[in-house]
Amino acid sequence: MVDFNIDIERDGEKADQLLERVDSCSLMSVIPDSNTSLRSDCTIDYAVTNGMDLTIQTYEGDTSSDHKPLLGVFTDEGVPKTVGSRTICYRCQQFFKIKRARPSVPQELMTLLAQSRSLSFKVKRKGYIELRNEAPRLRNLARFESKRFQQEKLTKQLKERYVQGEGSTLFWNKTKRYFRHVSSSLRGFATPNGEVIKDPQVMANTAADYYEELFHAPIVIRPHPYVGASPILWENTSTCIPFATYSEIINILRSRKKKQALDMDGLSPFILNKIPRHYWFLLAQLYNYLFAESYIVKKFKEVQMVLLAKKSAIYAPDQTRPISLLDSFLKVQEKLFLHRFVQVLKDRGILPDNQSGFRPGYKLQTRVLLLIEQISSYMANSSPVATVFVDFKSAFDQLWFEGRLGKLIRLGIPHAYVNWIHAWLTGRKAAIEVQGRRSRWIEINRGGPHGSSFTHTLFITYHSDMADYIPAAMSFFFADDLAAVLAGQIGIRFTDQCMDLERRLQSFLDQIEFDSILSVQPINYAKTQAMFLARAIVYPNPMPQVHCGDHKIEWISSFKYLGYWLTAKLGWGNILAKIRITVRQKTALANSFKISGASSTQSRRELFSTFVRPHFTWLFAIFPLLTDSQRAGLNQLYFTLLKRIYYFQCW
Repeated sequence: MVDFNIDIERDGEKADQLLERVDSCSLMSVIPDSNTSLRSDCTIDYAVTNGMDLTIQTYEGDTSSDHKPLLGVFTDEGVPKTVGSRTICYRCQQFFKIKRARPSVPQELMTLLAQSRSLSFKVKRKGYIELRNEAPRLRNLARFESKRFQQEKLTKQLKERYVQGEGSTLFWNKTKRYFRHVSSSLRGFATPNGEVIKDPQVMANTAADYYEELFHAPIVIRPHPYVGASPILWENTSTCIPFATYSEIINILRSRKKKQALDMDGLSPFILNKIPRHYWFLLAQLYNYLFAESYIVKKFKEVQMVLLAKKSAIYAPDQTRPISLLDSFLKVQEKLFLHRFVQVLKDRGILPDNQSGFRPGYKLQTRVLLLIEQISSYMANSSPVATVFVDFKSAFDQLWFEGRLGKLIRLGIPHAYVNWIHAWLTGRKAAIEVQGRRSRWIEINRGGPHGSSFTHTLFITYHSDMADYIPAAMSFFFADDLAAVLAGQIGIRFTDQCMDLERRLQSFLDQIEFDSILSVQPINYAKTQAMFLARAIVYPNPMPQVHCGDHKIEWISSFKYLGYWLTAKLGWGNILAKIRITVRQKTALANSFKISGASSTQSRRELFSTFVRPHFTWLFAIFPLLTDSQRAGLNQLYFTLLKRIYYFQCW
């Protein structure tokens, strides 16, 4: 309800423009049956609604305004349960969701606060000695009861934190902003000449220029073994993709996270979950048809792409990560296909055991422990060891379409699966959005979309035979992270061992460079580093100059591998020191955290469990490898911080 200052029946063109605007928003106008202006015989006050059963009348009684008040009546069975209202100045009534309303102060607490304020004013006016002692006592009591009430509300919010839409949303939203030290939102682009671009439309166009070049199809010298070799006939070549069932689709919908990010059509997984269940019988038939015909709806392959800053809020476009907001219905189809594709990989035994990324049952901590065990076994033989950490440049954005499909056929993937993957990869387009502004459409002829559940599995399948090109090294894979361990020959002088290690290391780098060229997967030479480990004290420095292609490899003394800091002596003092600093800082934040000036033991405990305890659990995998003094130090640190959270003076 508002004063539109337009009479729909008399104002002609202005009224037509208003009605066109109302129609474009899918709204309807509700007009009272008499004039609403006291200065003229015009009806300029009315309402617009989205289809609700609303009736409006004008109040003909006395009023201090030059407009007659409006009385609106509507009926809705769900309103009393979910919506509250408040009237402002006896004219405007506002509605709000009850779940988002702040809890009111109890009447007894309001009375106590009123008595405290009244007594304080009385002391100031009359200055009675007896009241000077009573007023502070009553004021402190009111403050104590108010703080206790706020703490009870915080505790209630925390108890309801797993119930979607309850009052704990306010608590966790404030907590997330409070504990995030650096914002990851993109605020501008830095140009090579030092300028900063902050206009959203210019940023979107600049990003589109960069990613259009990045996603351009690579130029590959032919003939190539992946696409030019004669085909191999496998026994499962003609296997079809199994059809999806209604129950399988429902299980996927239940297991997916109910995110609210919108795709190009304005749909989200949260909205998708609201579709009536019986509608999915029809969609199941659609998915089965798409599997049988190896076809993807063209509209499904038009995506909206958002950019996340990797390091700073203002950086060059190459320091951003593109996230594709895929079509919500396509995500369900990808999940269905992924289950069938993984079963084919298991039946053929394609994925090696040294690959731990994006595979159920292959944990990150297991890969770290196996790497440490392999290094320790080499060092136990008094051999010099070199560990090379290889980083691939924009790994998921650089996959070659033709080579990927040709290699899948050579690995024994049925043609029906390969044809569906071909339809899924080709013909994709994206529009980059920055702060509400959208760029032009760009074609994607390379890489897999970030945000898809299938991209990572396709990546590790494409590089499943990489270990065959580096037989001289023990390789450990986690998604696109490669760590290779090499050791010198056993039973000879240490100097000769170092020389032998140098030859093996250079041969390994040549082999990994060859595989990079063959698979058209470029290496990030700036982040490819090596670490030398030995039990003996080495002087002078035995680390040689080795090259990968035309780039020199840097030697380092420590490296952060999958979240764990590895040092040249395989000690854990470095990571323990970093953990100590981090948990102390976050414990101080948890102690100082307040909502509306109040905190509680329950809230501090939840913050401790959410933001501090995971750092301790991260060390569980390496806890057996720590010394007794290191274990005792961690135990003491944990209970000391927990004691501070509870504000105990002694334990």
